[in-house]
Amino acid sequence: MCLASAVVTTHTYSAALTSCSNSSSKAMAPGNHHRYYYPEVKSPLPRQLHAPSPVRKFGLSALPKQSRSSLERKTLDLPPLAYTEVIDVDEVDYVEVISSSDDDEVEIVENLESSEKEESSLDDANPKNGSFTMAVDDSQAEAVTDVCSFEAYRKTLKSAENRTSKLKARGFGDVLRERCRGLLRTLRSLFRQDQEEPLDVRGEPFRSLSEEDLTAVKQAFSANVQNILVTHESSNIDISVEKLRCLKPGQWLNDEVINLYLVLLKEREAREPKKFIKCHFFNTFFFTKLVHSGTGYNYGAVRRWTSMKKLGYHLIDCDKIFIPIHMNIHWTLAVINIKERKLQYLDSFKGREPRILDALARYFADEVKDKNKVDVDVSQWRQEFVQDLPEQRNGFDCGMFMLKYMDFYCRGLDLCFTQEHMPYFRVRTAKEILQLRAE
Repeated sequence: MCLASAVVTTHTYSAALTSCSNSSSKAMAPGNHHRYYYPEVKSPLPRQLHAPSPVRKFGLSALPKQSRSSLERKTLDLPPLAYTEVIDVDEVDYVEVISSSDDDEVEIVENLESSEKEESSLDDANPKNGSFTMAVDDSQAEAVTDVCSFEAYRKTLKSAENRTSKLKARGFGDVLRERCRGLLRTLRSLFRQDQEEPLDVRGEPFRSLSEEDLTAVKQAFSANVQNILVTHESSNIDISVEKLRCLKPGQWLNDEVINLYLVLLKEREAREPKKFIKCHFFNTFFFTKLVHSGTGYNYGAVRRWTSMKKLGYHLIDCDKIFIPIHMNIHWTLAVINIKERKLQYLDSFKGREPRILDALARYFADEVKDKNKVDVDVSQWRQEFVQDLPEQRNGFDCGMFMLKYMDFYCRGLDLCFTQEHMPYFRVRTAKEILQLRAE
């Protein structure tokens, strides 16, 4: 498309209007003796008139923001109140403007022929102080300084290079890669967990015993009383026939059987940590050492029982801590439930002993302060005397109830057994002690 434009600068705007309005096809100019005709106008010319506008700060008038950015690098050489007339002509061979004033300047604009523009790219750019040179024709080259995108690109690139070097110096890349690897490992583990079938842990506490297991337990009960059936080396506990017979129906459980079974529960947790919550099991002598009948509360008596060297962990890292309580001829259970921030007391006869929970709350605060140098406000912890639990219906199964409270809790299960399960639990506990493996 051919485009021609003419800009006529005059001293007065009225003179330009007069000359244009008087122009007609072959009209005579007034005041001349010679016959003079204006050129014939071929077609109406679309015009766009601009009203006078004052030159504002930095030589800019009220222009759009996009045009301001390109004009900031140029100086507008217009007088304070200049008048311009812009004529846009499409497909006109020539444009001739005649002014009636003697002093008016007449400017004839040459035809602008349409031509194909040569494409330019950044590959042909030659940076020169923030500008680059673009080839206009074969004979000359013009430096274009109003292209702001290249300068912005150069500054952004330099800033990115500086920032990258600083991050490399600080080891940011290594840290980021390690975090990405950790995230991938986590996602991979979650994906594998979704693929794994859920374990049926509710049926495990009631798994049927084989004929071989029943026969082995019967033979152990009927053996010589002085025979040592099993020895647990790490806890240095020996189980003889006489001690194992406490698991026969109608018998009270003794300290050796209870303590060995608690060791087996801890070993089971270490062997299968995904199936069992992290717990700590104190033996039957702990509470009598902590709270002596004559001297009362004494943390120093049990301070060394929970050293890192002995346990390999701190009590504060556990979810639950189980403490067997022996009250003359009755076994009960106390629980420091760290995960839920409460102290629990479980009695198969539904008894209540607040002094036991008070002593254990004091012990836990002293233990954490001594081992971890942390102050724990256990006064805000709730004391719960569990009432919704299986009840004892006789006078000799209290020890078995206490063991099963711990067994089900560390599995993460509710206490879903009854008095009728006690004969089965006695035989199963004897079988697990003989194998030195809790299941």
